[in-house]
Amino acid sequence: MDRKQAEALVGNLVIINENDEGQYIGELKQVITAPRKPWRGLIKIISVHSLPKPTFTNRVELGVPIYSAEEVVEIAGSKIIASPSIDVITYEEGLTSAITNEIELIIKRKQQNALIYEALTDYLREVNPAQASSLIDKLLIEETVVPEDEYLYYTLENRNNSPILVEDLHRKEVPLEGCPFEFELKTSRGWTKGTYYSDWTFEALSGKKYKLKEEKKLRLNKKHLEPYQLFLNELDKPALHSFEHFLKTNALSHNQVLTCHNSLIRQLLFTSEQKEFSGTNFITYQAQHDIFVIQHHYERKLNDGIDTVYDRFELTSSTGKRSIVTYTNSFTSGK
Repeated sequence: MDRKQAEALVGNLVIINENDEGQYIGELKQVITAPRKPWRGLIKIISVHSLPKPTFTNRVELGVPIYSAEEVVEIAGSKIIASPSIDVITYEEGLTSAITNEIELIIKRKQQNALIYEALTDYLREVNPAQASSLIDKLLIEETVVPEDEYLYYTLENRNNSPILVEDLHRKEVPLEGCPFEFELKTSRGWTKGTYYSDWTFEALSGKKYKLKEEKKLRLNKKHLEPYQLFLNELDKPALHSFEHFLKTNALSHNQVLTCHNSLIRQLLFTSEQKEFSGTNFITYQAQHDIFVIQHHYERKLNDGIDTVYDRFELTSSTGKRSIVTYTNSFTSGK
């Protein structure tokens, strides 16, 4: 605005636009003019309108407001914006609103990114179905920067010719045979994601196999110990693809999960002799103002590597929407 417009706003609230340093609400107390110089405004800071942008180096540094409550500052006229619709709020209320607005924006972006990822991977499968899986796996195998405390680190030991992982910090032991988790193996090229194959062999997501030896280092991202991630890991790949398509058709994604009651994993991990399992998992999701509950009815029968698998997913929403999808493997009959 020009000087005359500013003079008409003296005593009213205006916005100070400091670009990357945030925006602030203040009362325009005085318009300062000088010969052959741009006008400036004397402003008393009332509140915060938007936060400074964060900076990213080795960690996130949140921007701190550069003006405090009741501070009187002289501001270049080019940074002052008229806004007659501003409500009078305290400095704390404005700062709280600015923080919550940023959180809502991050959540929205996260949801949008998940949808974009799903759309792009589906598009890749349409364009190049022969190579889609290997290309996606190749992207997944790239090293992801995760804080050190996000991992559990293990050293491989030999116990009666069986591979045993010994956790470095607490010395807890995990038999590698039959372990369903996705580990990362320390190789000459860095950490490589994959799973235990058999006979002291580790299979990377790319399909490459590594022969394991004692003293090899492996690590496990702690997210794989979360009930929902354990539920996803336990599903056969075709069942997982079917389940994810089921979520997509109901406008849901993994990022919207609220709770997961995983009874199957408890049975698999804590019963050594049992060969047959059945029960129900309960998973809740939230999409805007609607709550969804998925009941996962499962049956498993372990038959020396030829397992029978039955999965039934029943969805019910708080608005009454219902949907069902069923998966069985080739060894399951009568379902």
